[in-house]
Amino acid sequence: MNFRSQHAGRPELIDDHPTDSADAPERTVLSAVRTWLRPACETASGGMQWRDILGCVGLRQDGIEHFDLLMRSLMHVSYRPLDMRCRCATELGKDEAVILQTIALLQKTHSGAALRLLNEWLPAPAVSGVLKLLRWFAIDLLDAGVELDVQARRVTYMH
Repeated sequence: MNFRSQHAGRPELIDDHPTDSADAPERTVLSAVRTWLRPACETASGGMQWRDILGCVGLRQDGIEHFDLLMRSLMHVSYRPLDMRCRCATELGKDEAVILQTIALLQKTHSGAALRLLNEWLPAPAVSGVLKLLRWFAIDLLDAGVELDVQARRVTYMH
C-alpha cells in the first residue's frame, strides 16, 4: 500500500534542518510526542519518560497536563493512525511535522495558518478542540522559554 498524502507536494512541510540537534526546541517537543506514543523504546533519551522531558525544559504541571490532553485527543479524533515515528528515528512523520508547525504558528500568533493545517488533517468537528489544546500547550512552552521556529519541514510518508 502506498499512502500518498495531500501534503506530499507542499513546500511548507519541507525541512532542511536536522531534527537531531539535542538542544533544539523542536527536538524537545518531538521527543515528548514520540515518548508519549511509544514509552517502551529505550534506545533514546536514556529511558526518560515524556513528563521528565517536558519538566526538564521548565514546563509547569499544567503545561504537562495540557500536553497529555492534547495527545489523548489526537489519538481519538484522527481518521487514521497517527503518522509518528519511533523515539530513535531521525526523520519526521507527516503528523509530527504538522504538530510542530502548528505549535510554532500559534506561538507567533498565526492562528489562521494553524487552523488551515489542522483542517487539512483532522475531522472538522475535532479541529476546534485540538486547536484549543495546541494553543494552551504552545503558550505553556513559551512560558517555559521554549519557542519553536515556523519553518518548512522535510517529512517521510507511510507506504
